[in-house]
Amino acid sequence: MKIVSLLAGVAAVALTAGAASAQDINYGQIHRGFTNPNGTYAPSDYTVPGYVASNSGWSRPNNRANSQNSAAQYASWHALGNAVDNNGSAAGSDGATFTLTGTVSTDCAYYSGDNTTETLNFGQIGIYASDNTGPAAAFTMVDDAEVTIDTNLAGCNTANTVRIQKTDLNGLVNAGASAYDSNVFQANLPYSVTARYVASPATGGPAAGTNQTLVVATGSDQASAQHGAWKSAMALDVNIPVPAKALVAGTYSGTFGVTISAGL
Repeated sequence: MKIVSLLAGVAAVALTAGAASAQDINYGQIHRGFTNPNGTYAPSDYTVPGYVASNSGWSRPNNRANSQNSAAQYASWHALGNAVDNNGSAAGSDGATFTLTGTVSTDCAYYSGDNTTETLNFGQIGIYASDNTGPAAAFTMVDDAEVTIDTNLAGCNTANTVRIQKTDLNGLVNAGASAYDSNVFQANLPYSVTARYVASPATGGPAAGTNQTLVVATGSDQASAQHGAWKSAMALDVNIPVPAKALVAGTYSGTFGVTISAGL
């Protein structure tokens, strides 16, 4: 029994390019067990991969014609065919790289309730009011006035600037005070504001936040600090120290603001 083996290499995506190379199949064999007319002995079999030839001039087309002719003088067989090569390039590996993107809005926050909570009234600012206090103490402020304003949410999700600014360098001002001896009275109350919070540096890459203190002194009207993205609780300590001079009757009022804004 004759067994015909068919061989084909297939270049799948996981194989390397060139695992299969298409080629033509065109070869055969002829059997001539006799002495040819010129007196030379011809071998009984010619097996020619790729072509058929002999000293009698047998060629590939002749041999194929013989292999199809059942009345031919000589026994022969022939194989003729082809396969096409790859369309495209086979590769040993393949894949893709995906980039995922999304946008986060810039946001800065300082929670302070609604506007009704932002007026802080000390009420009566105590002075030495009785007539037996002595001339030096008369009408002067008894003690410092203090308030701490706490919020559990302050910060910004990008590089930012924290600024505290008073509307008046003089502090709390008694706008109704018009006539007084300025040698011994004053119509303003200087105050300081100290902010306490936890934030990271504005430069140098990611870093753990540390305790921050931002101070606007009694003689200053503003102060600022720059940070990277941060969020934490914030405390604002307001202190109105006892001034050197006595106070004029009336309402002392002052305003300061805290802002956290994106950008340095």
